[in-house]
Amino acid sequence: MKQRGPIFVWCFVLLPAILMAGCSRLPTGLSSSPAIKIGLIVPLTSGVSAAARSAVEGAELAIEEVNANNGVNGRRLTLEIVDDHGVPAQAVRHFERLVSDQAVAIVGPLTDATAIVAAGAAERHKVVLISPGATAPLPSGGHFVFRTALPVRAQAATMAGLLVDALGLRRIAIVHDSNEYGTMTAEAFGDAVRARSAEVTSRRLYRDGDTNFSRHVKGALVEKAAAIFLAGYPDEGAQLLRQLRAVEPRLIVAGSDALYSENTVTWAGAAANGLYVPTGFVADAQLPVVRGFVTKYQRKHGRTPDQFAAQTYDAVRMLAAALRRSGADREKLRDAVVALKRYPGVTGELTFDRWGDPGRDVGISRVKAGEFVPVNP
Repeated sequence: MKQRGPIFVWCFVLLPAILMAGCSRLPTGLSSSPAIKIGLIVPLTSGVSAAARSAVEGAELAIEEVNANNGVNGRRLTLEIVDDHGVPAQAVRHFERLVSDQAVAIVGPLTDATAIVAAGAAERHKVVLISPGATAPLPSGGHFVFRTALPVRAQAATMAGLLVDALGLRRIAIVHDSNEYGTMTAEAFGDAVRARSAEVTSRRLYRDGDTNFSRHVKGALVEKAAAIFLAGYPDEGAQLLRQLRAVEPRLIVAGSDALYSENTVTWAGAAANGLYVPTGFVADAQLPVVRGFVTKYQRKHGRTPDQFAAQTYDAVRMLAAALRRSGADREKLRDAVVALKRYPGVTGELTFDRWGDPGRDVGISRVKAGEFVPVNP
């Protein structure tokens, strides 16, 4: 993940007429007791900027709804948002500052590399961390560390099932980012393919900032791969898609969940069409909780929420539900989070397992005419 520009700390204060210093008015049902703060760490300036923006919007909507419904036992909930640029050292620094500034819990970071290092800080400080985007195994998972994102092995099994079982493909090439996210996703997908007695023809990596993917494209074609699985982020992923489609427009391409992003279709253009990706949220689901979330989000932002908006929304709402049981005590909050069972989230019923992972299904979408459309494998 690239660092772009100076570090900015974004503090989005919701309901400004209420929270401005010196303002005495509070929303109906809220007391004058000190607010309860949640931190949100996201890479607003990075290769996954659209996902980060979606996460912010999902969190803001959740905070607004909580405060409109008596807050947390009458206390308002506030959100402080910081930009880690996708850089692990910055994520830890922001985590430490938010904890010292009395944040009761942290939502984020969004990427694997940043979440892995922040997880260690969460364990040291005994502060709950819920990542809405990290998919790799996380240190201290299930203790103080949780996720609403789909674990990498669950995604890999679903995508391998699509390509091998549903589409009947036997030879698949893997191309992946060399970072933690790309490497772990590639390993999990390769294991899932081989478990189905299909062949991984090759595994080629690239690095953040690479722009020439000719060897990746040529290699897959020379070895007669029937598909490419791409594990990476939208910035390099979009370039690889364009270069591949210029040579072979018919080759099947599947990708990791980070490519389920507005950035992918914007940056890749028509080259994104046909791309399969795992999805952790189905906006078209007819469940009342989903319809309500989608309607409110569309009204506020003018577009349909993606999985990062939904997973962050669920993380904040789950924290609010747990806080109503525990109060603002950080260690009691951890126990209350673990005690939540079959929480009715917009991404499905959520119960954290012993590793802090959510037990829910993985969907699949395919890009068609520049839009992600759910498919049945």
